[in-house]
Amino acid sequence: MNVRRFGRLDARVPAPADEAFLEALYLDCRPDLGALPVPRSVIEGIARHQRALQVEDYALRFPALETWLVLDHKRPVARVVLAGEANGLRVVDLSVALAARRKGIAGCILRALQDECARITLRVRTGNLAARRLYEGLGFTLLRADDDTMELGWRQKREHPN
Repeated sequence: MNVRRFGRLDARVPAPADEAFLEALYLDCRPDLGALPVPRSVIEGIARHQRALQVEDYALRFPALETWLVLDHKRPVARVVLAGEANGLRVVDLSVALAARRKGIAGCILRALQDECARITLRVRTGNLAARRLYEGLGFTLLRADDDTMELGWRQKREHPN
């Protein structure tokens, strides 16, 4: 299947024509690269290389990988990378374009995933307070943490018979 929906949002498998958006999205999510005191062309080259390494790493670590380009009114706004796990789903990466942030895109994607499966895990950078607030509001709880990242999990609440 090459298309799917995340709530009100459409999604499709990325195509070669989406590379410019995906490169810009990677840079949106890496403000540390933009702060380097080098020409923009050098930053873009570093980002292209690091994104290629990221794609390769994800493919090696997660054999059941799905990558989706998320569209809002036919315009790309995000990328979500998912991996099936024994008891649920891992959100390997959820990146929203800078211009599309604070518009409910990530929440819409995650709520749709919560409707589909009983268990979701993900990682978030400790300093990403906006994402952490979103995840907490959706019922994700801390599983483990290190200095830089937090592993969060969500489980569907089971209804107990009275």
